Amino acid sequence: MSTIRGIEHIGITVPDHDAAVSFLKAAFGAEPMFSQTASNGGPMAAEDVGPMNGLRAGTAMKKVSVLRMKHGPNIEVFEIDRPAGTPATNIADYGISHFSVNVSDVYAAAGAFAEAGGELLSDPYDLGGPEEGPGNRGVFGRAPWGLLIEMEQLPAPMSYYPDAEARRWLPGQED
Repeated sequence: MSTIRGIEHIGITVPDHDAAVSFLKAAFGAEPMFSQTASNGGPMAAEDVGPMNGLRAGTAMKKVSVLRMKHGPNIEVFEIDRPAGTPATNIADYGISHFSVNVSDVYAAAGAFAEAGGELLSDPYDLGGPEEGPGNRGVFGRAPWGLLIEMEQLPAPMSYYPDAEARRWLPGQED
């Protein structure tokens, strides 16, 4: 059996590649590592990459970049020439509804997120349940293209249910 080391990257399809990369850089300090197009410099056609990644026939990946997100998974940003589906997810929809960024200061992170063009759904709030603790706060926001992103500050240890089989991993912690 292979050892699972963690999530390496999260892929996000966006309506405007360059705007999304700019937003992720401004909101989270993401650092572009590389961008990719077809060998001719144009879009990557579904006929070429679809057998590998499931890209729907008749579409193409216009631009793809991978950005480093410090101490967590990398973010892969795709712009597709004819995307399908709805532009924004809701936490009640099937599939990945959001991702969460662990931050040291949720108020500063929320400010950078809003200044970069994101829309905060509320002010930062105290976390409850097993995440409750002094200074543990969170806030959700929507990226300019509609993706739901959560920011969490977790300086206090979590409380666990007696039958918990595992402990939460946070960036910067050893197993």
